[in-house]
Amino acid sequence: MNPRYSLTAHLEGLARHELLISACAACENHHFPPKAACTRCGNTESPQWNTVSGEGRLWSYAAFHRTYLTDFYLPSPYVVAVIELDEGARIYGNVVGAPMSSLRIGQRVRADFTTIDNGESHLIFVAADKEGT
Repeated sequence: MNPRYSLTAHLEGLARHELLISACAACENHHFPPKAACTRCGNTESPQWNTVSGEGRLWSYAAFHRTYLTDFYLPSPYVVAVIELDEGARIYGNVVGAPMSSLRIGQRVRADFTTIDNGESHLIFVAADKEGT
């Protein structure tokens, strides 16, 4: 596999309950997943991996009322969301712990982790304690 697209660092971070996001080696623009070329400067070197805060805003979301994978760890209905991290990257994740009717675009969220029975760590997002501007 091309190291440019390897998610090994990200997955190892999840196991430690850390959120690592790829960043351009030249201009440090954060993006996820890694891109063939940086969307800011066009650099094609392998990315660096940075631990990020995991804080951001709900950019978009949808409620799924059916579970498509037999071993999926959340019961339906569940929320699949795009989170715009404060560092600039957008990442998919599940928002848990808040009624779907209370979610709104722009709402502050933060990364959290859940570990399922087989020991796998999963990234989830929860509503942030305090709302930002």
